[in-house]
Amino acid sequence: MGSTIPKPRFLKKTVQELCVGTFRDVAVVPETAPVYTALEIFVDRRVSALPVINDAGTCGWASDPPISLCQAQKTYNNLDISVREALRQRTICLEGVLTCYPHETMEDVIDRMAKEQVHRLVLVDENQYPRGIVSLSDILQALVLTPAGIDALNS
Repeated sequence: MGSTIPKPRFLKKTVQELCVGTFRDVAVVPETAPVYTALEIFVDRRVSALPVINDAGTCGWASDPPISLCQAQKTYNNLDISVREALRQRTICLEGVLTCYPHETMEDVIDRMAKEQVHRLVLVDENQYPRGIVSLSDILQALVLTPAGIDALNS
């Protein structure tokens, strides 16, 4: 009694070691871009989230699907307003994007997602520039759908 089940070794590995997520050619949009540009990126790149880069070149928000951007402005006719303005008009304002770093463990990343009740984190470098996206579906795919499954992650 009182003993706990040991955690899988992969939980102690870093995001970078496990390569769970999207790290190449990450789609981003400047917050000064018009909403129609964000919509084009969503469609062309087939992404479910889009980090929004502010004037300082850092990740300010992660935009949810484009319908929210349109709903935020209560119109589907004016897609020329900036992404920044559309995000400001949202009824639920996101002050910042939830991020993680390459050196963080998978356990920390999963814990943060669970605590914050989000489906993805933006992986940023030391300058806060987006370098990847780690989503719950990426984690599940690595654990369940990858042919080698957990064995590959434990090695």
